[in-house]
Amino acid sequence: MLSSVFTGALLLLGLQVQSALAFIECNVLDYGAVADNKTDLGPALSKAWTQCVIPQVTTTVADNVLLYVPAGNFLLASAVTFDDAANWNLHIAGDIYLPFNPSLTGTMLTFENCQNILLNGPGAIFGNGYRYRPNGDLTMYPNRPRLIRFQNCNNCEITQVQLFNAPMFHVTMIGKYNIAHDMSIMADHIGETDGFDMSGNNNQVFSVTVENGDECVTVKTPTNGFIAKDIICRFTAGCNIGSFGSGAVGVNVQNVFYSNVTISNSDAGVMIKSYPNCQGTVKNITYTGFTMSAAAYPMYISAFWEGGTTDTGKLQISDVTFENIKGTGTPTRPAILLNCNKATPCEGITFSNIAVTNTIADQFTNACGSGVSGLKAC
Repeated sequence: MLSSVFTGALLLLGLQVQSALAFIECNVLDYGAVADNKTDLGPALSKAWTQCVIPQVTTTVADNVLLYVPAGNFLLASAVTFDDAANWNLHIAGDIYLPFNPSLTGTMLTFENCQNILLNGPGAIFGNGYRYRPNGDLTMYPNRPRLIRFQNCNNCEITQVQLFNAPMFHVTMIGKYNIAHDMSIMADHIGETDGFDMSGNNNQVFSVTVENGDECVTVKTPTNGFIAKDIICRFTAGCNIGSFGSGAVGVNVQNVFYSNVTISNSDAGVMIKSYPNCQGTVKNITYTGFTMSAAAYPMYISAFWEGGTTDTGKLQISDVTFENIKGTGTPTRPAILLNCNKATPCEGITFSNIAVTNTIADQFTNACGSGVSGLKAC
């Protein structure tokens, strides 16, 4: 009996040692990085990834191999792409700053064709976006860089890292089973500063705060299955689906669920927006538990969101539920605006427990549903 206990203890100790030995830290300071906010961090990130991370990844667990940016101030002056990346953790403990460089373009940190990537803090990335938008001009540097992109990536996670004022969009995640949570984005109150742009299947965003002048947490096509909950949006353009560009075909967004969202001082609450010549399907969408304060267009579906008045589209929007939505809009815009194509009216638009004040009369065009006065039954 004593022998078996002793053997078991040795086995347990052996497993603990093996687990400890399996953890690898690839510190960028060992690959040329300098925390002086002058030396470009990009080459050190690439070198640490190719020389340390890739050779050490042997499991399917994201946090066994750590690409580590320690405390300190680092300059990221060149874009980095981690292609065919899998099963490791980019841990940012320090602060990363973008320089102002008119020739800098693309995305600063791209994960492409990836699996099981964890990007976490508690560090921060400062985009210094105001330098790329002198006096609020969005046209002077139209190719200014974005911050973070997961392209064709599955089972990835971004959390804790804080993002400040990207020159353009902050986080884009394309793929399936990806998660963004417990983090904040703070930017100027100006366009082209999207917080989270999500597409793919079964992705989630929760427990985040976004302050900017554009999209807060938005779903793009194609998407089948998306959950957003516990979201705070300030000075944003709302939590939206779309927009779908002019002439877009094959639009497919289904099974989207937003809950427990607070929106304040924003250009919109929730929107489904497209051009009038789009084709495809948007269906089974739920918005529940929203609190709005001075939100223009609190509930908005429009096929004529941007440009064009010719009713040529075949975008079928159906089975959209707005429930438990309260607060205030703005005195020059309706609480509910439905403006759909004549050929493909919006169907099954339902409202329940809506209490939004400080708005003008609701507007309904080519839509049917239930729950509010003036909306015809389907």
